[in-house]
Amino acid sequence: MALYRRGLRLIRTKPEASRYDFLLYLRHFFRHPSMGGGVSVRDFATVEYMMRRGNKMLEDIYENPSTKRIRLSPAVLDDMHELGLSAYRRRP
Repeated sequence: MALYRRGLRLIRTKPEASRYDFLLYLRHFFRHPSMGGGVSVRDFATVEYMMRRGNKMLEDIYENPSTKRIRLSPAVLDDMHELGLSAYRRRP
């Protein structure tokens, strides 16, 4: 939970026009089955691995001030739409 919140806070540091893509990528990482979504709480080794992987992702992509934009593949966008996780969209 704290890792996801940290990602949401870091998204606020990105340019307004690209925040939606960062949000979708974060949701995809945490919720999509191929990225570890639905892992059993009792599977400690997998949970620890996913925590390390999530921390590395946040450090490499979200905390890096030079990363201003992220592009998502059409496959990721389709997966997110099918899962119902792409509903949030706020554009100026």
